[in-house]
Amino acid sequence: MLLGLSGLTAGAAVDHLAVGGSGRGDGGVIDGSLLTRFVEAIHHGGSDLPLVRDELTQQCGVATMVDAAAVCANFHMMTRIADGTGTPLDEFSVEASAELRRDLALDDLDTARLPG
Repeated sequence: MLLGLSGLTAGAAVDHLAVGGSGRGDGGVIDGSLLTRFVEAIHHGGSDLPLVRDELTQQCGVATMVDAAAVCANFHMMTRIADGTGTPLDEFSVEASAELRRDLALDDLDTARLPG
């Protein structure tokens, strides 16, 4: 949701369905499919990571690869903190993210924490 809001603020058309995997488009982001493959490789921790990291570095540069890794690490950290403390979504976020949560079936996840 944070990245989607920043994209809207910048006047970009963001497609959240790309969150479902690299086979679901680029999300309206330059090099989005490659960035999604990089995140998937980080998440799965497989042997693909060095190959995808190198491809991202070649196509987009070292700075972009480092930024993408840092964003991925930060979101992982924020999720662990929220999960570890049992933090539910606040009322504003519940309302603002309703369509996104519905489209991605996020409320069906075992870890979903909505108020109430």
